[in-house]
Amino acid sequence: MNNDNTKPTDSTFCKIMKPIYYMSKVAGLWPQSFLRTSPGVTVLDIAYLLVLYVMFCFCILVNVNAKLWDYYMKPFESDILRYGLQTHLLNGLNLGVLISTINVVQYKRKWDYMELLDNVTKVVEQEFHVRYPIRVVQTFITLIISAEMLYLMLVLSGYYYLIDQTLNITTTYLYVSYYMMNISLLALLNEYTYFTVHIRRLFMIVNRLLKQLLLTDANSSDTVLLDQNRKSKTPTIAYDEIFTIYGRGPRKDFETNAGNIKTNGPSKVTAVGPASAGFNKLSTSTVYTTYVTQFKIDQHSSMDTIVKTINRLSVLHYHLCDAIRLVNRISSLPLMLHFGAMFVFLVFGLFTFYKAFNSGSWAFRIMAMANGAWIAFYIAGILGVITATTAAQNSGRLTGDIVHQIIRKHQNHFSVDVIEKLSTLSLQVKMRDMSFSCGLFHFDWNLVGSILSALAMYLVFLIQFDVTPPVGLSSPNLTIPSIELINFTV
Repeated sequence: MNNDNTKPTDSTFCKIMKPIYYMSKVAGLWPQSFLRTSPGVTVLDIAYLLVLYVMFCFCILVNVNAKLWDYYMKPFESDILRYGLQTHLLNGLNLGVLISTINVVQYKRKWDYMELLDNVTKVVEQEFHVRYPIRVVQTFITLIISAEMLYLMLVLSGYYYLIDQTLNITTTYLYVSYYMMNISLLALLNEYTYFTVHIRRLFMIVNRLLKQLLLTDANSSDTVLLDQNRKSKTPTIAYDEIFTIYGRGPRKDFETNAGNIKTNGPSKVTAVGPASAGFNKLSTSTVYTTYVTQFKIDQHSSMDTIVKTINRLSVLHYHLCDAIRLVNRISSLPLMLHFGAMFVFLVFGLFTFYKAFNSGSWAFRIMAMANGAWIAFYIAGILGVITATTAAQNSGRLTGDIVHQIIRKHQNHFSVDVIEKLSTLSLQVKMRDMSFSCGLFHFDWNLVGSILSALAMYLVFLIQFDVTPPVGLSSPNLTIPSIELINFTV
C-alpha cells in the first residue's frame, strides 16, 4: 500500500488533519513534526514543551496551596465542595503533564498511524475514485475548534467574572489553571474524534463499494447521478455517482436522472467531477458526504475483476482494524484518565446543584451556574467521543452483514473463487477486534449507562455525608440531661 510517487502531505487525510494538528501542537500533544520527516523533533519543539511543563507545574503548585482554596471557598462553607473542586483542578493539571509526556514517549506510534491512514486514503482515492471536499471539511473543523475555544473563553471570562464581581473573589490563578487544563483536554478529544471519524468514513467507503456486488445500485435510494450528458473517448460505466456515506442522497435528484441509465449495455458516460457549486458548498450534507465518481463493479464485470476487488477491499478492512488498534495504543490511556477526571467533576458539580437548591444562597446558585457550564462542556465531549467510536464499530461490523447479503443473493451466480473470497472476508470481519477500548472498559454507550449509575450512587453518598444536624443540636450551651439510675434491689 505504499505510494512512493506522491508526497504524504498530498493525501486528503493529511490536508484535513492540519487544523487539529495545529491545536495539538499548541497544547503540547504533538511535539514531533506532522509526518515522519527529518529532524522529527526540533530544538524549538523541545523548548516549547519545556515552557508548557513550567506553566503546568506553576499552576499545580499554586492550586496545592490550602490557604488559596480556603479563600476561594469561604462563602460556601462546604468542605466537600472545596475538596472536590480542588481535586478536579489538580487532576486536570497533572493529566496535562502526563499526556504530554505520553505523546513524547510514543511519538513514533502516531507517525505509524498517520502513515497507515495516509496510505489507505490514497488507495481509496486513486483505485476507487473517491473524492473529498477538502476545503469544506477543513473549514468545518476550524469552525468547531473556534466554537470550542469561544465557549471556553466565555465560561472563563463570563461566569468567573460574575463570581469575582458578585462574591468579591479574585480568581486570576483559577482562570489560568482552567485554561491550561481544558486546552489540553480539547486537543485530545478533537484528535481522537477525528481519528475515529476518518476510520468510520473509510469503513463506509469499503461497505459502499462492497454493495456494488449486489448489482442493484441503479435502484438504490442512496445514489445520486450527476453530469452524464458529456461524451467520452473511452466507454465507462455509470460515472459520477455520489454515495452519501453518512445518510441518504436526495431522492428527487435520483428519480430525475435514473432514466439515463441503460440496462441493456454499458452506458457511455464521461468521468467528470461533481458540480462545483455543491461540492464546495459549506453545509452539513457536504461535510458528511463522500463522493465516488466511478463504479468499480457492475453486471458486466468478470469474475477475475470481482475477485481482485474483494481482495483489495479485504486488505483495506484489515488495515482499518490495525488503525483502530493503533488509536487504542496512542490515546486510550490519556482518554481513560481524562474520563475519570471529568467523572469526578460531574459528581461534585451536581453536588453544587443540590447545595444551591437546598441552601437557597446566591453563592451556591452562582457556583452552580458556573459548574453547569463545565458540566455541559464535559458531557458534550464524552458524548462526542462515544458517538464517533460507536459509529465506527458499527460501520466496521456492517461489512459482515453486507458480505452475507451478497453470498445469499449470488451464491448460484458467482464463481467458487468469488464465494470463497467472500467467506474469507466474512471470517476476517468476525475475528478482528474493532472495539475502541482502554483495557478497563469500551468507549461505547454502555459506558454512558455506567457513568450515570455511578454518578447517582456517589451523589447520594455525598448528600448523606453533608446532612447538617437540626437547629439547636449544635449549640455549645446544649447540655445532655443526666439519667438517674434507680436501684430496684431490696
